[in-house]
Amino acid sequence: MSTTPDFASMNETDVREIIVRPLIESLGYRHGTEAYIRTEQTLRYGKAFLGRKNPARDPDLVGRADYICGVISFGKWVVEVKSPTEPLSQDTVEQAHTYAAHPEIAASHFLLTNGREFRLYETSRLDSPTLAWSFRDIDDNLLRLFNILSPAAVRKRAKANSVDSGKPLGKGLNSRLQVVGGEIIYEEHTGNHPLFQDSSVNGLRLPVVGGSVSRTEDGRIVGRVEVSKPAPILFVGDGESSDAYDFYSASEYISDEPQHPTIFQNLVTQVTAAGRQINFPGLGKFAMPFELSVSSFTEAVGYVADGKFVGTMRLSYDLEVSKMTPRIRQLLAHRFGHIPDSGHMTGAGRFEVSLL
Repeated sequence: MSTTPDFASMNETDVREIIVRPLIESLGYRHGTEAYIRTEQTLRYGKAFLGRKNPARDPDLVGRADYICGVISFGKWVVEVKSPTEPLSQDTVEQAHTYAAHPEIAASHFLLTNGREFRLYETSRLDSPTLAWSFRDIDDNLLRLFNILSPAAVRKRAKANSVDSGKPLGKGLNSRLQVVGGEIIYEEHTGNHPLFQDSSVNGLRLPVVGGSVSRTEDGRIVGRVEVSKPAPILFVGDGESSDAYDFYSASEYISDEPQHPTIFQNLVTQVTAAGRQINFPGLGKFAMPFELSVSSFTEAVGYVADGKFVGTMRLSYDLEVSKMTPRIRQLLAHRFGHIPDSGHMTGAGRFEVSLL
């Protein structure tokens, strides 16, 4: 990254894609992996201003973080990007801090840059940056940055704060809990692949039928949730009536405060081979005519109240279709139109899980 770009011809988007994304990837982060990248996540705020000081002009209190990087269940950090013509002022520092400190993010660090300058801050300390450098010095600072923000560094920092086995999971909670019921409600579902745009998912209610909450050996909290399989959603016809998912959190305790919720995350990659029996919305049960790979990332944000873990969730799916014969592609195209080899889906909803 030592060749200096033409900053005079660059805008904020150029800085993100030409400078920042390669830097993030060089640290070891990729979409659809445990060390993940999320872009432009919308954040909503209750009262605090969004890095600006004119409530009359900015009453909406909605922001969008440029990049959220993290290692599932271990920790996160945030990147806020500005145009090369915009200086890194105290106002921009405060704006980036509102993203990093948002309850749904809870990042340990945030990186602020306009391409020309870079400043790395601890979220809990705004008086001075932990690291600061210019673009021409970026190569000299890569190792320092790697030692703070790489996936290995994030894991190491989280493990240093691990807790003893048997420690209570939260206020009034034992060190191990049983999941005894509940419900998950899908409120939004959108996709850009013609095979996976089933609107019947919106409003779907899934019963929670079991599970447990405990701590792993390295101190993380893990919640195993068993959910009934829904008939309207694509699933492999293996004869089982439920699916189990493990959600991890690096928090020391499960929160009982709505203003400071606990974040749980789950990443699953599943490959359904061609020829395997499946159920498909509107088409019934049949042999899979192609191979389907799905990488799904779910983030559940919630708190404990009256013996229940309640909150909201966001879902993101990356799809890959392969081994489709020309004949099958032609048949599907008659019904669905052009069939791309990849696609993306997003969703959101809320949940209520009963604990014992």
